[in-house]
Amino acid sequence: MYDVIGDIHGYADELEALLRGLGYEQRNGTYQHPTRTAIFVGDLIDRHPEGQLRTIDIVRRMVDAGSAKIVLGNHEFNAVAYATEHPSGGYCRAHKEKNLKQHRAF
Repeated sequence: MYDVIGDIHGYADELEALLRGLGYEQRNGTYQHPTRTAIFVGDLIDRHPEGQLRTIDIVRRMVDAGSAKIVLGNHEFNAVAYATEHPSGGYCRAHKEKNLKQHRAF
């Protein structure tokens, strides 16, 4: 069975509360469930400036442990494009003020 989770937007405290509410427990440094797998459907980052890296850490540990899978969301795609140099110069996502503000905290 799967638990589909999306639109966390960096709210790590709320993510941990949700996981505990679904019966996931901390074991070996990560959240695990005895019979279910979490499926994260994107938008792990973008809004909560203090929780984005912690959210990524929680989800990454779960994926590495086999207790979760993830589908890239548009906010993760934008972050990768922002950090990826384009072959013809510049970056795949422009480094304009709007984008800089979005990615600064992350």
